[in-house]
Amino acid sequence: MNRILLLGGSGILGSEVLRLLQKSNFEYVAPKSSDLDIREKSAVLSFSANFKPNWIVNCAAWTNVDAAEEFYEAACELNGEAVKNLGEVADLFECKVIHISTDYVFDGDSGRPYDENSPVNPVNKYGKSKLQGEYSLMTAAPDSYIIRTSWLYGDSGRNFVKTIAGKALRNERASVVNDQFGSPTSAKDLAIAIMSVIGNHPEPGIYNYSNEGSCSWFEFAQFIYEKLDANPSLVSPISSTSLSLLARRPGFSLLEKKKWRSTGLSEVPHWKESLELSLPEIIRELN
Repeated sequence: MNRILLLGGSGILGSEVLRLLQKSNFEYVAPKSSDLDIREKSAVLSFSANFKPNWIVNCAAWTNVDAAEEFYEAACELNGEAVKNLGEVADLFECKVIHISTDYVFDGDSGRPYDENSPVNPVNKYGKSKLQGEYSLMTAAPDSYIIRTSWLYGDSGRNFVKTIAGKALRNERASVVNDQFGSPTSAKDLAIAIMSVIGNHPEPGIYNYSNEGSCSWFEFAQFIYEKLDANPSLVSPISSTSLSLLARRPGFSLLEKKKWRSTGLSEVPHWKESLELSLPEIIRELN
């Protein structure tokens, strides 16, 4: 039987994985960070020795991109050193790791979709911390799975869709950047993707998974307004430089998913289709 240790189970993605586990026949645990600090290797070692997982699914991460510029060491502790701990413990207990990474390991300058072998070159400290985690995991446990994703949203936690949907429901104006392009990703779809890895045991390594299609953040926001019967002209396009953010973002970070589709794993729905399905639950969370 699969015994799954889920980390980050209260976050945008982890909460969706947890919902699927609750409906499955798998044995699982989803400790809170207060009960298991993965930055402490001894704690991970002790917990794993007791539970004996076959799989570690790591959805825990430092995700505040701008704060990582100021608190890089703290970001690296969770996105880098903690992932190294998971890899070393997984290697010791011979279990598999599924770790979630990001499109921000790329610089966004290519103008073409990035595949799993594209050169990495993060342009901010968040991306650097996530890349450190990738390297650390594959060094410690080469048979692990890294899933790179992008523009993640869901009905749990703070995210772009919930923020923009709230503005749309209040008929407020929104200013959104129109010079960053990628693909939104539904946490529900990514959770299904994670479970498909557990169920199918594809070849270990790096995989890209995001929803199909591409858009700018501005186009993404306009679509949300349209679907909530708000006037999309309330959304104004702005340049990313006008925001004066601490961290630079990739201008184009679309992920190529040919490798994912070739494995026969879960489907890759179009972002518009997935967003329409997700909006009712997101609206319920806002009300």
